[in-house]
Amino acid sequence: MGCPLRTIVPNPIFIVCRSHLFRLSLWDVKTNGEVVGFRRRSRGSTMSTMDQHAPIPGIARPVVWVVAFLMAFSAATATDRSTVWAATNDDPDAERRGQLSDDEIGTMAGTVLEDGRGPFDDVFGQKIQAALRREPVARNGVRATHVNVAYGRHRRNVFDIWMADSKRPTPLVVFIHGGGFRRGDKSLLYDSRILVELLDAGISVAGVNYRFSHQNPEGTLGSLKDAARFVQFIRFHADTYNIDKRRVACYGGSAGGAASLWLAFRDDMANPDDPDPMLRESTRLSAAGAMATPSTLDVLRWPEILRINRAQALATARYFGAKDESELLSERGRRMRAEIDLLDLMTADDPPIFVHNNDPGHVPKQVGHMAHHPNHARVLKQRADELGIEAVVFAPQIGLQHPGGENLVAFFLRHLKSSDDASLDLH
Repeated sequence: MGCPLRTIVPNPIFIVCRSHLFRLSLWDVKTNGEVVGFRRRSRGSTMSTMDQHAPIPGIARPVVWVVAFLMAFSAATATDRSTVWAATNDDPDAERRGQLSDDEIGTMAGTVLEDGRGPFDDVFGQKIQAALRREPVARNGVRATHVNVAYGRHRRNVFDIWMADSKRPTPLVVFIHGGGFRRGDKSLLYDSRILVELLDAGISVAGVNYRFSHQNPEGTLGSLKDAARFVQFIRFHADTYNIDKRRVACYGGSAGGAASLWLAFRDDMANPDDPDPMLRESTRLSAAGAMATPSTLDVLRWPEILRINRAQALATARYFGAKDESELLSERGRRMRAEIDLLDLMTADDPPIFVHNNDPGHVPKQVGHMAHHPNHARVLKQRADELGIEAVVFAPQIGLQHPGGENLVAFFLRHLKSSDDASLDLH
């Protein structure tokens, strides 16, 4: 049964009907112009929760089809977009091709913790809870060789490692979890097919926890420095874990992706004169992978990248270590932003990167969408091309596809296992 049409507001269309509000926008139209349906919310709920699709009310269908056709035609002929994307980004064949599916990227990246919500109150929080209940066993039944090994003094400075079966030192790939530097856990790696595929290829894999931004005085920068400390720790103990210290890579989603890129782009933190021999080890990587990643953690650069206003960017300050806008703009804040501006840290001698951002390409309004937007992938690719850094980049919602279709595991194998690989010179 249809329901009486009360209000139509063009592009997007809002239809209020009984106890629900229906919304049709560009993102509800498939490539061939077929209308998927309305996004629906109950009256009184927020627009951000409007994530369900509902059937189109019968009486509204003629109007909807006409507008949908016009929207599809307009989008298909626009100069900056060649394809109209559906409301869902999910690619059911991605995993079969070896590419990361939306669900896999979501598990790596997570979402920004909304104000007033506990760390387990949303879908990503429930994934964390489920992961924490798992044993440290990969999908193929292989248990982690070592679990909850401490690499620092804080209770979150711990890691798990699966040592590949080899008599010779093996390359190492490190998983750094996402969660906006405010939540997440290394146990999100346990059910990953990436873990199994890397182990099958003779590459050891570690999952690392780090202090959250609110657990250290340097905020996000402190979290990043924990990742660097782990790389130094594992190199110092390379013999113990049968690791080839010349062949270490990192990957992760969102915060974990940003941390991986930060390690890839930052100058080496090794101090040859430090009395602690561990801190004499290199922090440089052979390769880095970043999914749903920001291109920079200096949020004051986001307006030019995302087409948002300065006020929106400043509102995200607390997620990246600044208590408020004044601190972000202070001298301390300026120094902090310089240390976490990934784009500015990039130099021609940086290692190859793999980037996959699959969020929609429209102007973002929520912090999570801002942090994961495909425009970040675009500017990383542009900067890498300027400097001559190899960059395998996928951002399908804005038409960025790597010609070879190489997936993350193949990327790591090429840079960590190939016989002619000029592995990292640590001397």
